[in-house]
Amino acid sequence: MRADTNLQMTLPASWYCDPALFARERSQIFTRNWSLFTWSERLAGPGSYVSGMCAGYPVFVIRGEDGVARGFHNVCRHRAATLFGAETGTCGRYIVCPYHSWSYDQAGRLERATDFGTDLEAEEWSLHPIDVEEWRGLVFVRIHRGGPGLRQWLGPIDEMAADYPLESQHYFSSLIRDENVDWKVYGENYLECYHCRVMHPGLCASMDVRQYKIDVYADQWFFHLHAPRRDGGLTRGLYFYRFPYLMMSFYDWGSSLATVEPLGPGRIRHINWYMFQDVSPERAEANAQSAEWSAQIVTEDFGVVRGVQRNLEAGVHGQGPISPRYEHAVLAFQQMVRDSLETPPLRAAAE
Repeated sequence: MRADTNLQMTLPASWYCDPALFARERSQIFTRNWSLFTWSERLAGPGSYVSGMCAGYPVFVIRGEDGVARGFHNVCRHRAATLFGAETGTCGRYIVCPYHSWSYDQAGRLERATDFGTDLEAEEWSLHPIDVEEWRGLVFVRIHRGGPGLRQWLGPIDEMAADYPLESQHYFSSLIRDENVDWKVYGENYLECYHCRVMHPGLCASMDVRQYKIDVYADQWFFHLHAPRRDGGLTRGLYFYRFPYLMMSFYDWGSSLATVEPLGPGRIRHINWYMFQDVSPERAEANAQSAEWSAQIVTEDFGVVRGVQRNLEAGVHGQGPISPRYEHAVLAFQQMVRDSLETPPLRAAAE
């Protein structure tokens, strides 16, 4: 059989299911990049907090008395109890551990170690911080502290999205799914429309997929997706994928914001929020229809990529050829994975 020496190939199948590789990805990709965590309206006033997971770490963000949002690992420094068990809420002046009542101020500083019997240095036993920044009503976190600021990390997205009224959009609904799919399998699917005519009839009815383009900004680690809108379509807007797994679709009337929480090799939590300018009861049905339209496309994708993941794990498929016409963004994404894994390893995030 003739060897196709000019073909560019996918990553090896083992890269989508190897626990050792996933551990490297967690350290060298997930913890080093900003992750979309929540929206600013959930942190309305002093003491309001949101807890959740980022790169496998339990964390929380809290609004201080000074109006600044700060983030910490959701771990008491005494015996590792969870400080906030609820996803969202409001605490008083102090963050009080529910286990032994160790108390911290809203800046994470240890204030009291109840009946401990010895003096403790507050700076040494304060909460482990994470990076937090807000951008136009959205809250991002980063486990490994230091590195590019959020606007620098977003790069051209910041300016390209300037005309879209993100700050005046409000949360309407969300759809969260746990799937047996690797984060890279999902990312690669998102970054090509080779499959669109076969899998997405609703999308094809709204946009001209024959003119679908994905512009790769390799130096800024992001992708701009665009195609002309068909008459009557709902899709005129701005679409981005920022490596490793931030997906944002902006419209004048709302936004679809999606991210991924990797749960393990071959497992993700897909998180999708739908925001709208008008969330009044009169608009509820129309907003729900728009969100359902967007969610249907994701459902169609998962219907196929679950099978992709199973077959990658089965041991038959090794690598496949990449289409130079339709899958150039997949190739760029895979190179970003390789480049990220070649960076020097980090120390543990809480050290």
